[in-house]
Amino acid sequence: MADVIGQPLDPPPADPALRENRAVFRTTRTVRADAVRPDQGIKFDGVARFLQDTGMDHLIAAGFHESHKTWIARRTIIDIHAHGAWPETITLERWASRIGTRWSDVRIDLRGETGTHVETEAFWINFNTETGTPSRMSDEFLERFGAAAAPGVLRWKRLLDPTPHPDAEEVPFTLRSTDIDFFEHVNNAVYWTALEHALDGHPDLRARLPLRGIVEHDSPLTLEDAPRLLRRRDGDRLDVWLVQDDPDGVRTAAPMCVVPLNEA
Repeated sequence: MADVIGQPLDPPPADPALRENRAVFRTTRTVRADAVRPDQGIKFDGVARFLQDTGMDHLIAAGFHESHKTWIARRTIIDIHAHGAWPETITLERWASRIGTRWSDVRIDLRGETGTHVETEAFWINFNTETGTPSRMSDEFLERFGAAAAPGVLRWKRLLDPTPHPDAEEVPFTLRSTDIDFFEHVNNAVYWTALEHALDGHPDLRARLPLRGIVEHDSPLTLEDAPRLLRRRDGDRLDVWLVQDDPDGVRTAAPMCVVPLNEA
């Protein structure tokens, strides 16, 4: 777990047996035109969509897509280390890097045939839609996915301040009906689109590879909401907030940031 904002993520497990039992899942994707910028660099929101699809494919391949089909992302970290050339086929590897009984840190690494290199980690909560609460994973699930996880207790720890800085500037941003997913909420990838939008106008920061993006999901948004996108640049760090003006006050849907990754 990257508990320090600039700390690199843990490497993938080396045991080949973990791939045989699907504790570590490997698949490929083709990078399409909507996942890259005009300079062919992969976008944060393009990566986020790959992560969602790979997560469902992993559950299906491991046989848990019915018993453990609903997950809520609390935080996602995306580290863009290098860009490739479009079009490109990427290989993705997914595994639980740390695991509790109701939630897990999940790593996905992406490697492209022309040079794309991205590393990610997300804090996922297994969710019971009937009770609206986190749900315990089955013993079989914990045994299978826990085989690739590092030992230790996994607890939630916030990395970002949810309160917007008073000097933050507003950036125009509008939700669309196509941003809503099966759960009638704004899809996780849309928050990364907002972060990409806020990063526009800071080409010097965008060029600082490896570059880390972080999104923490605090409260869901629906199509009836009209969120405001706020940003503040402080040196090499760009902090971003997606906030909603409700009748009882302003709530933060997601604090976000972009910062060069410290590889020291």
